[in-house]
Amino acid sequence: MTSQFPKRAIGKRQGRILALATAFCAGIATQPVAAQTLSFETGFEQLSSPQTLIEGLNRIYVGYQFTDNLSFGQSFYSAVQGDAGGAFFWGFEGVARMPLSKGLSLSASGFIGGGGGASQVIGDGTMIRAGLALDYQIADSWAVQLTGSWISIDGAPIDGPAFGVGLRRQIGKQAPGGWDAQLDAAGGTITGMVAPSGVLNRAGQPQDRVALVGARALFGLGRNTQLSLGAAGAASGAQGYMQVMAGLRRNFALGPATLFVEGGVGFGGGGEVDTGAGPLLEAVAGVSLPVTRELDAQLAVGGLIAPTGDFRAAGVSLSILRNFARTRGDAGLGERPNRWAFSGGISVQQTGGNYFLNANTASFVVMQESSFDYFLGENLYVSGNGQTALHGGIAGYAVGLLGLGYQVDISPRWAVSLEGHIGAAGGGGVNVAGGIVGSLRAEIDYRVTDRVALSLGLGKMRAVRGNGLDSNIATLGLKIPFSTR
Repeated sequence: MTSQFPKRAIGKRQGRILALATAFCAGIATQPVAAQTLSFETGFEQLSSPQTLIEGLNRIYVGYQFTDNLSFGQSFYSAVQGDAGGAFFWGFEGVARMPLSKGLSLSASGFIGGGGGASQVIGDGTMIRAGLALDYQIADSWAVQLTGSWISIDGAPIDGPAFGVGLRRQIGKQAPGGWDAQLDAAGGTITGMVAPSGVLNRAGQPQDRVALVGARALFGLGRNTQLSLGAAGAASGAQGYMQVMAGLRRNFALGPATLFVEGGVGFGGGGEVDTGAGPLLEAVAGVSLPVTRELDAQLAVGGLIAPTGDFRAAGVSLSILRNFARTRGDAGLGERPNRWAFSGGISVQQTGGNYFLNANTASFVVMQESSFDYFLGENLYVSGNGQTALHGGIAGYAVGLLGLGYQVDISPRWAVSLEGHIGAAGGGGVNVAGGIVGSLRAEIDYRVTDRVALSLGLGKMRAVRGNGLDSNIATLGLKIPFSTR
């Protein structure tokens, strides 16, 4: 579908929202920490009067508890009812909770982000959600929720109430009965998927082979049991396809190797892949081998099916993961805390040339982006970056990147860094020439406090194959360093 998109600057509404969101993030980032815990919430909300194939959304929120009743973090919304698999919205959210009585509380939340997909959002893709939830405590760290919200999506006839149910979990040592969420391993993964003959895409054509690139993290739940979280995007075969998965993994030691089996659930779609409403089911078996004291190579085979769509496929994946569990507690080897940095903000991409596949005439587009950096040493780090559309008539455009960076402190307050990335992108009528993109950027950081820095970046991103986008980029955001053991 093609349509004319007028060339325009960011509207007053979007400008005010971005300013308020940035100010809110900066304000709470400098507050004293009252509780070293995370808040995890998930749930389903049904749109009261759906005007598109997006009829209901699943919500996943992970927020850092700055006080006992205030958290801030990121949320991921995905279509889960209707026939709009591949509609994703991702951004920043804050939650304030007010206790009403023992075991009962009321919470208010605010979300701003962007996304789109499944040809249901034509425009900017900015999503705003204001929510209320009544929480009832059923255990020390668990609560069930009744939720209501007002959801507005720019570029789709979605601007009204939604109602649903949810579940909240407190994570961390300071939460009574809580799970101390220790990161066991994290890294990059490449997956090739082949659909059996007879599987058709949304256009009614045979489903092509799909190559995915992405990231995966493993968290320890107990002896030989792990929680697996992963996200990936199509590098070939289904430009614009994306999936987010969560699973339980069981490990079996076999000499130096570890065999594992895993069952997972998640959401996916885009790139004409027929995932129906979006839910996915996965079963995987594989082997993990230590390459060095810190790195593992994992080879896995499995199957993926969309229960509400036509898509099903067999896959083979190769992952390279940094194993934190093996080195945790090696005080005798001089182990230091693992250094990380989280960055959140916006980026502006200059258009022109072959940037668009359609008649869009926007001179620039705005993305919201988030990054996690893991330091391999004093200066060198591995960086993972994700982006979704906020403005520019490219609803549904998303980017996922992995790369290396190098940071140098030039004074107690100032630091500069250089980053190079490669990854997958697609959707929104942007010409990514098959899906693989690369980028280079330089950033300068000013440390406002020991816990937060203001970051400004300039760089370039382009399609690796073919004559696609070749864009200058500028970024503005906040960078928050932290450490794990």
